[in-house]
Amino acid sequence: MNMSDTQPETPGPEIIEAIFEGVSKGATLGDAAGITVETLEAGYGLAYNLYGAGNYADAEKLFCALCIYNHQDVRFWMGLGGSRQAGGNLEGAINAYNMATIVSALGDPAPSVHAGLCYLKQGDTESADALFDAALEFGQPDNALHQSYRERAKALLDQIRKEA
Repeated sequence: MNMSDTQPETPGPEIIEAIFEGVSKGATLGDAAGITVETLEAGYGLAYNLYGAGNYADAEKLFCALCIYNHQDVRFWMGLGGSRQAGGNLEGAINAYNMATIVSALGDPAPSVHAGLCYLKQGDTESADALFDAALEFGQPDNALHQSYRERAKALLDQIRKEA
């Protein structure tokens, strides 16, 4: 028998119901599929290394899978956004950065700054301005990384408004 002739077994209604119940209570698809935190971390490490090596297409695929299995991890969305941005898919990057903003519960200015840079590259200074302005309100005042992103957003805002 040829392997391509076989169909994957369709999960029964009880399995699908258990997945929906788990996800509705805050579980991830990775939890429902039994994917361990260690496996996700290994995947993140590989995706990060692929990105660092300039292999943006493969990094994007892996970050996308990570986002599917754990939609609650901001790092996965930021990696997906960065891979798409570096690969020239600015709209896709903006969408991933927007998800990172949501997942962080507006607690991190970095996704807004990165999405704003994508808008700038597209020539959409109005959307970039709005995101840089929003980034000034996000994050924790005592977090040095957040502060550096807010300072960058402020400098970019000043530049946009000076050129307008």
